[in-house]
Amino acid sequence: MKTRNQSNALENVLQTPSSVNLVITVTINGQILYISSNCKDILGYTNDVLIGTSIKNLVHKDDLFMLESLFFNKQNSSSCALRVLKTNKEFIWFESTVEPIYDSASCEYEEILLKMKVLIEPTDSLSYKETRPNSFFSSLITEEEVHQPKLVDAPILIEEAPFPIIIAKMGKIMYLNREAASLLEIQNPQDFIGDSIYPFIDEEFHEVVAKRIQQLQNGFRLGIIEQKWKKQNKEKIFVEVKEVPIFIQDEYYEYLVLHDISSRKSFHDIIHRSRERYQRIVQNSIDTIAVIYQNKWVFINDSGVKMFGANSYTEMLGKNIYTFLHPENHDQVRDFIEIVNAEKKEVNFSKQSWYTFQGKQVYTELIGIPTTYFGESAVQVIIRDISDRIKAEELMIKSEKLSIAGQLAAGIAHEIRNPLTAIKGFLQLFNDDFQGKQYYFDIIFSELNRIELILSELLLLAKPSEVKFKNKDIRTILRDVVTLLETQAILQNIQINIDFMNEESIITCDENQIKQVFINLIKNSIDAMENGGHIFIRTMVTKDSIYILFIDEGCGIPKSILDRIGEPFYTTKEKGTGLGLMVSYNIIENHNGEIKVDSKENEGTTFEIKLPRMTERV
Repeated sequence: MKTRNQSNALENVLQTPSSVNLVITVTINGQILYISSNCKDILGYTNDVLIGTSIKNLVHKDDLFMLESLFFNKQNSSSCALRVLKTNKEFIWFESTVEPIYDSASCEYEEILLKMKVLIEPTDSLSYKETRPNSFFSSLITEEEVHQPKLVDAPILIEEAPFPIIIAKMGKIMYLNREAASLLEIQNPQDFIGDSIYPFIDEEFHEVVAKRIQQLQNGFRLGIIEQKWKKQNKEKIFVEVKEVPIFIQDEYYEYLVLHDISSRKSFHDIIHRSRERYQRIVQNSIDTIAVIYQNKWVFINDSGVKMFGANSYTEMLGKNIYTFLHPENHDQVRDFIEIVNAEKKEVNFSKQSWYTFQGKQVYTELIGIPTTYFGESAVQVIIRDISDRIKAEELMIKSEKLSIAGQLAAGIAHEIRNPLTAIKGFLQLFNDDFQGKQYYFDIIFSELNRIELILSELLLLAKPSEVKFKNKDIRTILRDVVTLLETQAILQNIQINIDFMNEESIITCDENQIKQVFINLIKNSIDAMENGGHIFIRTMVTKDSIYILFIDEGCGIPKSILDRIGEPFYTTKEKGTGLGLMVSYNIIENHNGEIKVDSKENEGTTFEIKLPRMTERV
């Protein structure tokens, strides 16, 4: 953002004798950093509407390529004529001077200053498309010049020049060289001496040409302009026109140098459309896409701005990436950037964390792709926010640990209670034989009861705590779980398809427990499909029950072990514990439901959950 002094300095430009109407500063990428306060009067926009947006949204699409080329031509100053969009959708012509703003330390420029002078205001009273050149421009041409044009004798150097040259007087052709005749496909150039130049120019540009002729007659040197011209056979071409005034026989003439850019324009249009498609893809990506140059953000898309909690795109630009990166990841990311730049190849880097502007920690994984930034090595990164996945993994691990602890507690309690019951029974039988030692028996029985109490408390680990049953729509719970696991499924080339009946599907349940069941089943389906595939989740509703089907295209379960599914510590996974399905079965049973499983090897597995619809439970 500009400081107050910088803003005042730029506003002062408007007070100079050059009659500058508008001052704009932009980044080399076209982002508007500052626009003078009279913008509202000239274009109709307020400053806050334009600052932070791209100047490409204002400049006429046919003039963009010329403006961009001036941004990168490394000259101290250059000028051109271009059209700028007003709020009423009309275009206004400006004669614009483009000047780079250099950094005193690096001697490189990162900002551009545009000093813009109004060339032609849009007019409602006169449409240049409906006016013939001879009548519209008659005020610019005297009677003597109309009937007795003066021929200009051009030296052989101009005649043999390898580029088209036209010399005119108030819009009337006085001379055109061989290349100009060839460009316009004129067979007999002498036949056109004294004729108006306007039939060769597209009507869209007649008004601006007339205004520029006036400026040339006043001795002003003008910048480059792109125009549409017409050959003698009416074929349209795009030309780049450079005009300067020349003094011949005590009079000003217009000296035009033409450059045919039709092929370049066509190629530019193709590139521009391709670039627009790429920009739409980048800006609409749900992942952060950014460019890092010299450890700074020089580009970041809207998803990145949102992920870091920034207020705008410009708030991120120029910031050092390490101010956002967790200190533990600094060395790894430095090595990552060096590898991408040195080896010029795509590199994956998983699990790093960043801080937002609000101090929130975000967990990500990223891909680095070598690219260039003004000819120098840079890194394009694609950053995926995996915070939800990390939280889900932590929840799964915690759930698995609690399940293991609960199952172990249940097993320990069962194994201890059996011998404890026998000990208490036999001690009671011997009670009458140890008269006088009742005190010791009381102590023993007290400790045994204490052991039973400890076992009862241990068993609580096997049971869910603070269970809260509420009425919930099963479809909402399923959608939440699918949203949670969909990213993981996509990464493994798996598509989750849902097909819910359009009928009220309310159950009375503990939402967290039911979610745990659905997570376990979907996760098992994902693990069973190493080569990708589809998971289908369907609901069916009857008068008293709701059925939820989980169908996958995985490897299936052998029939010989199908009956053992749900047993603790029984699993077909190499690193599984067998507790996930056991917990799921217990939860469904606690909700007065049931689970059925059907599977065929190499075809897939179907889990069917049946739950009561709107129970009386509170």
